[in-house]
Amino acid sequence: MTADLHTLEGKSFWDERFPMYITREREAFTLPLHIHDFIEIQYVAEGKGFHYIGDERVVAEKGDLYIIPIGTHHVYRPSSPLSKNELIVYNCLFDKNVPQQLGLSYPLPAEIYSLLNGESASYRRYKDTSSEGRQLLEGMHQEYFSKQAGYEAALYAQLTKLLVYLYRLETNQAFSMPAYSGISIILSYIDKHYNQTITLANAAQLISTSPSYVQKIFKQVTGQSFIEYIQNVRVKKSLELLQHPFYSIKEIANLVGYRDLKFFYTLFKKKTGHSPAQYRSRLTTPNIENQ
Repeated sequence: MTADLHTLEGKSFWDERFPMYITREREAFTLPLHIHDFIEIQYVAEGKGFHYIGDERVVAEKGDLYIIPIGTHHVYRPSSPLSKNELIVYNCLFDKNVPQQLGLSYPLPAEIYSLLNGESASYRRYKDTSSEGRQLLEGMHQEYFSKQAGYEAALYAQLTKLLVYLYRLETNQAFSMPAYSGISIILSYIDKHYNQTITLANAAQLISTSPSYVQKIFKQVTGQSFIEYIQNVRVKKSLELLQHPFYSIKEIANLVGYRDLKFFYTLFKKKTGHSPAQYRSRLTTPNIENQ
């Protein structure tokens, strides 16, 4: 059966110089059941549908994280062809030798390799209840798309962090900090209300604590200040909206919560290295240097 399956090859996505590929896909009914000769980490970002993987049909929903080793056949299907039921998945593809290369620079736990090569199971599935997986995959996608100077090094570092996060999920270490459950509630609230005014006081009320405590624990858990995190979420949302030409940049600024257009421009360029107009132009203009 495996020999008859459609096979995706890494060389179709990258060159040997940098054997990694990051994409954000709107799943459809066109891609057949397939296997691949690379390791894949996937994050279900939006929607709900089904993941046909191995001999199972698994409900796929927002917050699912998967490790797909080489040789595991799978495919996603949205719950229906209607656009309102779209299923959006982030994909991180990399060559099987990349983890060993990372291990030469970082003391990766040995168990990570067995998770990736499918020794103990044909795939791994986790729930990203803290939204850390989403942040990592979104950040990697943005880094890969912008291709600023040194992006390869940045992506290898981010992949290392992602692998450690998956290892912690596997060993249940990621949620040993009591504050994690409370911060998870706040992260979920920000993700749904990013276009509104959100203060530390608002966040503290969600988990019945003080603003100063939220500020302190927020930094420990996410590695970002409260304001910085909200700014990053808004910029990431604006990157998605810029893919739709019918929105003006002023409208996008409003949709992500900024009424001051000048401030939005300044923040966007600081975070991405480009103005919103330049970023939108890159979406439609071929990158001649990479051809």
